Amino acid sequence: MSLFKRRALYYTHVLIAFMLILTSWLPHFNPQAIWPSGFIGLLFPLCWCLNFLFLILWIIYKERFLWMGVFALVLSSPALYVSFGLHPGSDIKAKGRKQFTLMTFNTSSMGLKEYKEDVSIKNNIYYTIKENQPDILCLQEFYTNNRSGYTDHISDIQQQLHYRYFYFTCDKTSWYTWQYGIILFSKYPIINASAIPCGHSAVGSGSSILQADILIQGDTVRILTAQLQSYMFKSVDYSFIEMKDPAVGEGKTLVSKMRRTIYKRAEQARLLASLADASPYPAIVCGDFNDIPVSYTYNTISNNMQDAFLSHGFGLGRTLSFLSPTLRIDYILAQPSFNILDYHTFKKKGFEHFPVMATFSLKRN
Repeated sequence: MSLFKRRALYYTHVLIAFMLILTSWLPHFNPQAIWPSGFIGLLFPLCWCLNFLFLILWIIYKERFLWMGVFALVLSSPALYVSFGLHPGSDIKAKGRKQFTLMTFNTSSMGLKEYKEDVSIKNNIYYTIKENQPDILCLQEFYTNNRSGYTDHISDIQQQLHYRYFYFTCDKTSWYTWQYGIILFSKYPIINASAIPCGHSAVGSGSSILQADILIQGDTVRILTAQLQSYMFKSVDYSFIEMKDPAVGEGKTLVSKMRRTIYKRAEQARLLASLADASPYPAIVCGDFNDIPVSYTYNTISNNMQDAFLSHGFGLGRTLSFLSPTLRIDYILAQPSFNILDYHTFKKKGFEHFPVMATFSLKRN
């Protein structure tokens, strides 16, 4: 290797190793103080892969720069741990009592697109739920309509899928009968439920946190489910990339929108974490966090919680079907009072988000 090439590769690796460490640890800081910490974790998988490739390169050329890549990998290992599941076989039974299953699913308005129902997606949603029969079903971006000619999903899910109990936040109503929000269905009695305001979302879901206390065979369990703030980008937000009119400052608008979203999501994450901490009952937190594991959002909510995917999942655990294969943004987290018995992701064609389900039991006292 020539001296010039050797130096160029060395300094490139220095930069990548630094970025790997930065993307691993900066997301631990509040983005309201350092706002890039709210999105820099997205670069972690790329930086990790590039650093690993440099390790192989230095091994091949027997260069002493190998230590730099190893050092970066060690320092970034906590971020790798929350990003990658190591359990290819998930059906592991644990001793416990009062087992139940919980599914969370961002339904993307139950297949409603431009105010028209996509029957194939709607049927696939119903089939997935019926096939897996979760005891507790949490749906974000839920839509229902009791007007003639449209689908009353609340009534249909109760009747067709046999859920006796439900609670709906109904965060938005349009034209009197078009209702949007977050809903929880349960085969066990809901003894108390409420919608806790957490902001405003144009699509409804994302305006509140649903909190429900459910009586499961004599014990009360608290479920918290939410859809945290989304970027909600529109085509106009990307116009500056296409160089349509670089003089009007669309890039600045896009950055401002990202910053506002990151700030709001940080507040929602702290609220959700505080609600779980204050629960008088064993608590489970689930939903669409709109953020990846290497993020302030995840670090805040998952503190002192078990991640069902990390307990029984394998690989990257992708739950968003587009943009990138590294996007795990839908979660089921449980306090230490629970055994997590298994976990599944249901990758169905046509779904924007993949539903995930876990089986729990309460630990013996």
